[in-house]
Amino acid sequence: MDREGVVLIDKPANITSRRAVDIVMEKLRVKRAGHFGSLDPFATGLLCIGVGQGTKLLPFMHAHEKEYHALIGLEMSTETDDITGAPLQRFDDVHVDSEEVRRWFSLNRGWINQMPPEYCAQKYRGRPLYKLKRANKEVFPRPKQVYIESAEILATGDTWIKVRIVCSRGTYIRSIARDLGKSLGYGGYLRELRRMRSEGFHVDDASTLEDFAHRVQTDQPAVVPLAEALLLPKARVSRTGEEGIREGHPIQLSWLIDDIDAPQGTYVSLVNNDLRLLCIARVERLGGIFGYIERGFRPY
Repeated sequence: MDREGVVLIDKPANITSRRAVDIVMEKLRVKRAGHFGSLDPFATGLLCIGVGQGTKLLPFMHAHEKEYHALIGLEMSTETDDITGAPLQRFDDVHVDSEEVRRWFSLNRGWINQMPPEYCAQKYRGRPLYKLKRANKEVFPRPKQVYIESAEILATGDTWIKVRIVCSRGTYIRSIARDLGKSLGYGGYLRELRRMRSEGFHVDDASTLEDFAHRVQTDQPAVVPLAEALLLPKARVSRTGEEGIREGHPIQLSWLIDDIDAPQGTYVSLVNNDLRLLCIARVERLGGIFGYIERGFRPY
């Protein structure tokens, strides 16, 4: 079974993303692994974990949007902007106005400046803000630019809204809940959060930790191979090309077996005849040169 690539886990509630990574490492018996974007302990859904050389893929997967299903409560605000935090203020007679919600999302679409929650991973003098907050220190999160692609109301209740949000990497859904509730005149916090899409994958393709362990134990495929995990244009190279890539030479047009449509400055994945990933290359056509190695991989 391949142990180099990406593992797709449907993370359950009440465990950290780090704990999920540790379980995957233990089951696969690999020494190197890391997630491509954490989920808070209370959140569930897709957690992409690079294993072995798969940890080198993340910089080439940032462009993919993320999708969440968020259950937002309006009857209170909390210290952490989610269900795990202590209540700060309670609101009676909450009335969910779907049109007002749609109007708020229409005004907060595209690139926006978002203020992260006070309990967040931003650092001040090397320490995460959430650790400073837990030590009763005053913190000042820095606003950041994020992109909201779309938002759709999925359901509403007396004191809650369920929304589907498609956004860029680094978007704080807790901040969306907080700011939406405040604009409506109520509190705003996440009761539930589920990640549906990330890094080009969908949660429907993920396994529970129990299913993953069973797949490993029964020697079933449990890791998305390196070449398949990269959603980049792909081409095979000749045996001469494979040797040249191993030696770190510029990519020659004559090495390419397959035609590949990739503009200047973009990335492509180059594989051998066994479809094993050899490198990620940056396209810089000049004379007989196709491009240059951006990240190399050991195919075996």
